[in-house]
Amino acid sequence: MKVNKIMICSILVCMSLNMQAQCLTMEQRFQKLQGVVSVEQIAGGQFLEKYVLFFKQYVDYNDTTRGTFLQRVIVGHLNTDSLVVLHTHGYNAADPKKRIAVRDELAELLNANNVFIEHRYFGESWPNDTNWNYLTTQNAATDQHRIITELKKIYTNKWVSTGGSKDGITSTLLSMYYPKDIAVAVPYVAPFCLTTEDMRGVSFMQKCGTPEKRERIRRFQLEALERRDSLQPRLKHYADSLKMVFGSPFDMIYDFCILDYDFGFWMRGVKETEIPAADASNDVYYEHLLKYANPDLFDHKSAHRSYYVQAQKELGCYGYDYEPFRHLLCQNTLNCKDIMKALYLPKGDWDFTYSDSTRSKVMNFLDTTSCKLLYIYGETDAWTAFRIPQHRDNIRQYTLPDGCHYSKIKQFNDSTYTEIMSYIKNWLKDK
Repeated sequence: MKVNKIMICSILVCMSLNMQAQCLTMEQRFQKLQGVVSVEQIAGGQFLEKYVLFFKQYVDYNDTTRGTFLQRVIVGHLNTDSLVVLHTHGYNAADPKKRIAVRDELAELLNANNVFIEHRYFGESWPNDTNWNYLTTQNAATDQHRIITELKKIYTNKWVSTGGSKDGITSTLLSMYYPKDIAVAVPYVAPFCLTTEDMRGVSFMQKCGTPEKRERIRRFQLEALERRDSLQPRLKHYADSLKMVFGSPFDMIYDFCILDYDFGFWMRGVKETEIPAADASNDVYYEHLLKYANPDLFDHKSAHRSYYVQAQKELGCYGYDYEPFRHLLCQNTLNCKDIMKALYLPKGDWDFTYSDSTRSKVMNFLDTTSCKLLYIYGETDAWTAFRIPQHRDNIRQYTLPDGCHYSKIKQFNDSTYTEIMSYIKNWLKDK
């Protein structure tokens, strides 16, 4: 009899708490979560409601005395009982007020709530004191874990993580560090480099597309370097007008705009017909460079500088093939011994020594985990050179024919699309 009374009391308490929750608005429910310091409702777009939340996070979870920062989270709300698709940003989150229609492909396909977590040291999620020592994959994953833990008090259905490129890496790392947070991870075009100058990208591009297309790309690069005297001053004037800041002389910046062109070409899926012919005017070459080989890639004021710190310390990056262009490159480029430091990394007395510890952890995780992960890649995306090597029952990999860095599930043919969605939906049925 006593047991029954206890059970009845427990049921009544749960019912009371549920009724109280139902009486609160979503804004009020968010405000009650631990760590939330502000909630703002904005235009919903494709969602019933949409909110911008800021969570107070620790700069360093190994030493919480190092201070705190505010991390931006955007919640596209449909229903508290629906699935949640979590976009694990590796960069800044899209401005929700300017782009209210932002919605992940999976959120649409699964008719799910959509949560966007901005990565630390990006956008509005930046500590007052920029100490690069605390920009680590472990700290970033813990940021996400704390937010997920709180939001699960409201959204109790299963969670699916996703994101493209570095966002996809971040999705994988979350599953590695906190495997119980997510039911299924669907990273898009997520690269895993082995070093800070991983040359697999060069080998990949030497076989990508047709020989004719590769030759046309190479001819453009050579011609652009041949026309340095005409094009480099114009590109520098453009950079100066936007007050870009570089860590190396501009002749070196110009070289790497050209050296990086083929990688960007395959990544973006540019049409061969867009490449200027050898006899095209300098104006045509200049406009093409602005569009596909812009010096903003190397601007130290760019939001990407945080990515470069992570690439140097933990994530790695791709290398360049100098040989076909060596006779046209400037002496600064030829003498450079540390590309990352010369081009990308913030100045200052920081220890940016690369460690392969994270890479080793990721590869071990992919070898041994029981987590459900499904990867999407593009066949001609240069980043596909660094795709995951594993393909197991719980780790699937699909490559979109002729796909670039913006490949989507909906672009696959009907049978493959059905297979992909069947895996995701069946995995979500697992306990």
